[in-house]
Amino acid sequence: MLKKFLIAILAAIFFTVPVYANQIWQPEIRLGILRGVNQVELQLNAPCVMIDAVTRKILKNFAANEIFSVDFDTLKNNSVEIRGENTLLKDLIVTIDGKKYFGGVRIDKKNNSLTVINIAPVEEYLRGVVPEEMSPSFHLEALKAQAVAARSFTLKNRQRHQAEGFDLCTTTHCQYFGGVDSAHKITDEVIKSTRGEILLMGGQIVDTNFHTDSGGMTESVAEVWGGYSPHLQAVEELEKNTQHWTKEFSTADFSRIIGDLGKLEKINLSPLEIGKSAPDRSTSGRVKVAQFVGSKKTLQLTGNELRSKFSLPSTLFDIKISHDKIIFEGYGRGHGVGMSQNGANAYANHGWNYEKILLHYYRGTNLKKLY
Repeated sequence: MLKKFLIAILAAIFFTVPVYANQIWQPEIRLGILRGVNQVELQLNAPCVMIDAVTRKILKNFAANEIFSVDFDTLKNNSVEIRGENTLLKDLIVTIDGKKYFGGVRIDKKNNSLTVINIAPVEEYLRGVVPEEMSPSFHLEALKAQAVAARSFTLKNRQRHQAEGFDLCTTTHCQYFGGVDSAHKITDEVIKSTRGEILLMGGQIVDTNFHTDSGGMTESVAEVWGGYSPHLQAVEELEKNTQHWTKEFSTADFSRIIGDLGKLEKINLSPLEIGKSAPDRSTSGRVKVAQFVGSKKTLQLTGNELRSKFSLPSTLFDIKISHDKIIFEGYGRGHGVGMSQNGANAYANHGWNYEKILLHYYRGTNLKKLY
C-alpha cells in the first residue's frame, strides 16, 4: 500500500519530464537565480532548444557553447525554457551571467522585468547544496545524513516561492546553493550513494530543518517557529557546551539597539543550564523571554528578538551586566531545530551510521528510497 501511495504522490506532484526528452526520471526543482533584470546572458554546454513553457513549441535552436542574450523587450513569449536538444537535463550545464549551474533555464516575463530560473534535477541541485551546507571534511556518515536531510527538505518545501514563479531560492532562507563551482568529489559520492532517499512519517515527506551546532541539545520547533511537529523535538547531544561564544556591547550601544530604558538596573533571566527548562527558558535551556529593568521603563524581549537585534549566534545564552558593558555568553550556532551538523559529525565519529543519526534527530521518521 505504501509503495502505491508513494507512486501516486510522485505522479501528482513531481511529473515534470518534458515530452520530447527521454530521461532517467528524478524530480526537477526550479531555483530563483535572478529577478528584476532586463537582460540575461546565457550559454549551455550542449545543443539546446528554446521552447514556449506553456505550449512546449520549439521557438529557437542554439549550438553548443553558443553565447546568447535574452532581452525583456525582444522576448515575445511570457515564459520560455531552454533545455538540451538531445542531452539529458542532468548532463547540462548552463552559464547564467557568468556563473555555472546544473541543468537548464526558464525565463519568465514578470512585473515588467525578467525572472531567471535554473531548472535542475534534484540530485544535481544537491551537488551544489551539500558541500555548502556541510564541510566535505566531515565524516562520510554525517555527509550522507546531510544529503538525505537536504533532499527531504527540498522535496518537502517545493513551491516555497511559488508566488515568485519558482520553488526555492539559493540563499539560507531555503538552502544555500553554490552551483557547479561548489560541487566536490566526496559530496558527489555521498549524494550518489543515497540517491532518492528521504525521510517519511505517515507516508508523507517531513520537514528536515538543520543547523550548524545545537550547543548540547536541539530545540523543539514549537519553541522557535510555533506549531507542532512530532519529529522535530528537543533531543540531547553526545557533547554539551559546544561552540562557545561571547558578544559584548557598551551600555550606550545596548540602549541604542534595545530602546531607551534609562539606566539599566537589572536583567531578569534564569541561569543557563543546558537541558533544564524554566518559565523563561525552553526545555533545551534556550531563552524564551528576558526582562530588562531600566530607570525609565521595563522591557521584555524574546530570545529570538534578542538574537535578531544583536546578531547572536544562537538563543542558548546568559546575559550579564559588567560595569559599562552588557555581555552575552552562550553556545551553539543556528536556530537549533532538527539536525545539528556538528552533532551529526560527532555521532559519526563514534560509529553511528547515517540512518541512526537521522532517526536520532528526526524522531519517529522512516528512511525510504523514493526513486
